Amino acid sequence: MGNSKAILITAAIGMFAISGAPTASAQVTEGQLAADQARDEMARGNNWVGTNLQKRATTLEPTVENYFALATGYQRTDRLNTAKTYYQRLSATPEGVQLTAPRYDGGTRTFDSAFEAADRLLYIDWLQNKAVRSNDGGAISAEAAATNVSATVGGAGEYEVTDEQARALDRQARRAR
Repeated sequence: MGNSKAILITAAIGMFAISGAPTASAQVTEGQLAADQARDEMARGNNWVGTNLQKRATTLEPTVENYFALATGYQRTDRLNTAKTYYQRLSATPEGVQLTAPRYDGGTRTFDSAFEAADRLLYIDWLQNKAVRSNDGGAISAEAAATNVSATVGGAGEYEVTDEQARALDRQARRAR
């Protein structure tokens, strides 16, 4: 009798595990799909829409790569304090994850997520403090340096936008280019 109870319990646990497996893989697939869509949107310059998609992807699949992409989206849309929060978490990991990103020349580059996050924190600090470069021909201030149009459209502030607002902000950024 004791043996049959053990077999029954083992079978029940197995059925529970099997029934839960399709749900988990569906979430991973949905998360990866959202991350791919977010990357595509950002590559086309639709940084507001891409950030909203990346938020969904990160919720579905909370990986270092997705958090890094989300921080990048917030940075590109000038929500620097939110970007800093994510970059601080990423830079605090003792051993960063190796990520691969496309380069403008069609190649790819591999980088350490913790080191890159720390570099971006320094850059954001420079932007927020309007640091002055030397007088040897460099930009005088952050305003004088080239900025992403998506960052200047919509104004500064730490807020979330709906998908419709994101599309409107991306259209406005395209017109400003």
